[in-house]
Amino acid sequence: MTITRPTAPGALLLAATLVLAACGGSAATPAPTAAPATPAPTEAPATPAPTEAPTEAPVTPEPSIEAPSIEAGTPDPGDNGGFAFKPGDVLDYYISVGFECEDPTPSTQAKDYTTVRCFRDAGGGSTELIALVVSADGVTGDAFAALLNEAGSEMPDLQATAEFLGGFTAAMLGEEIGTNQAVPWLLDNLGAESAQTEINGMLFGTYTEDDDGGVGMYVEVANQAFMSAPAP
Repeated sequence: MTITRPTAPGALLLAATLVLAACGGSAATPAPTAAPATPAPTEAPATPAPTEAPTEAPVTPEPSIEAPSIEAGTPDPGDNGGFAFKPGDVLDYYISVGFECEDPTPSTQAKDYTTVRCFRDAGGGSTELIALVVSADGVTGDAFAALLNEAGSEMPDLQATAEFLGGFTAAMLGEEIGTNQAVPWLLDNLGAESAQTEINGMLFGTYTEDDDGGVGMYVEVANQAFMSAPAP
């Protein structure tokens, strides 16, 4: 899946009141007074169970999100379709940290766009994926990333996924927009089947997939040019 192109019972308490009515007439011979009943022996109060010390809930450490060090001078989103860096600079960075990229293929969503996918073994049976969808004139229109486990297995670790996808978000949108605006929203929604919002005029979302290609969590960001492009 990729980003789609364009919610007291009241309880009655009945109290029964017993009314004792006095009967009139001549005085009757009083009934013999019954001997008072011997009171039951008082039970000793139960010894209270010792109070256990409250168990503290384990604390989940906050994911460490770091923006990749992409050497491209001063990023200018106005020149890059709303993204912080040119696609070549982003790909060069990920290749430098061990990703292997496939040859570009035509986009299945937008005419005249090509998709480059890059992969890295994350260990423990997990794979990191990043992908850029680039227009014919070299401007990124869509970018997505995922941490994937093998098909049929469980979802990857949430914290490891947050760190990887948070770093990719910072790489695509920069420090101000990516780290300060998009990443907090991502951390709140990561693991949802599908969630999306608009950030700085870009469509930003996260979703999960479980198919023959693997099981994992994604992040994706697309600009309006890509969203408005005709289908191939």
